[in-house]
Amino acid sequence: MNREQGILLTIFSATSFGFIPLFAKIAYANGFNPFTFCFFRSLFATIELFILLKIKKIDYTLDKNQYVTLFKVSLMGYSLTILTLSMSYNYMSTGLATTIHFIYPVAVMMGSILFFNEKIDKRKMFSLILSLAGMYFLIGFDSSESTSIMGILLALFSGFFYAYYILIVAHGNVREMNSFVLVFYISLFNSIILFAMSIFMGKLETNFTFKGIVSTVLVALVANLIGMVSFKAGLKVISATTAAILSTFEPVTSLILGMLVFKEILSWYHIVGSVLIITSVTIIAFRKKDLKIS
Repeated sequence: MNREQGILLTIFSATSFGFIPLFAKIAYANGFNPFTFCFFRSLFATIELFILLKIKKIDYTLDKNQYVTLFKVSLMGYSLTILTLSMSYNYMSTGLATTIHFIYPVAVMMGSILFFNEKIDKRKMFSLILSLAGMYFLIGFDSSESTSIMGILLALFSGFFYAYYILIVAHGNVREMNSFVLVFYISLFNSIILFAMSIFMGKLETNFTFKGIVSTVLVALVANLIGMVSFKAGLKVISATTAAILSTFEPVTSLILGMLVFKEILSWYHIVGSVLIITSVTIIAFRKKDLKIS
C-alpha cells in the first residue's frame, strides 16, 4: 500500500465516522441512550467481525503482550473517550464539547514529537491550525451556553484518550496486526468494558425498538467494520499526526448528512468551517512526503 492509498483510506474512515450522529439520533429516538448505543454498537461489531474472520479464515490468535495492549487501548483509548465526552455534555453544549474534544490532533502531534521522534514541518502545522479553526466554525461557533471547568476538563480528557488510541495503534506492538483482527479485539473488549460501565452507572436500558436495533447494527457495520478498519489500515503508511488531521473531515460528513436527512439549516459559519477543513485535508493530501518514524 502506498501513501496515497493510506490517505484515501483515512478520509474514507472519517467519512464513515461522520455517519455516527445520524445513526445515534435514530437510536436515541428508539430507546437507546449513549451508553447502551455504544455498548451494542461494539457488541454487534464484534459479531460481524467474528463472522468475517471465520469466512476469510484469518488467524486471530495473538501473543500475551498484544492482548494486554489491545485491552489498554480499548479501555483508555475508546471506552474512556466515550465516557468523558458523554459526561461533558452535562456541563456544556454538545457542539462546544465536541470542538474541545478535537484537541486530539494537537495531542497526537505533541505525542508523536515527544515520544516517537516524528518530525513536523511547517506545512503540516499550518494544516493542523486550519483544521482546528474549521472545527470551531463548524461545531462550536454558535455555542452560546455557559461552560464550567469540569465540562472543559472532561472534553479535553476525551481528546487525550483518543490521541492515546491513535498513537498506540500507530506505534505500538499492534501496528502491523491485521486490521480486521485489531478492530475485532477492540470491539470485543469495548463490549465488555461498556457493559460493565453501563451496569455500574445504571445506564443499561433494554426498552428499545426494532428500528433502534437496526440503526445500531448499521453503525457497527459502517463505523467499526468499515471506519475503524480503514483507519487502522491507513495508519500503516501515514503518520499518526497526518491521520489525526485527516480525521477532522468527519464533521463535514455529519453536516452534509444532517442537511440531507434532517433538513438542518446550513449557516455561513458552517460553510467557512467546511472550507477550512477541506483545505487542510487538501494540503496534507498533496504533500510530497509523509515522515513516519517507527
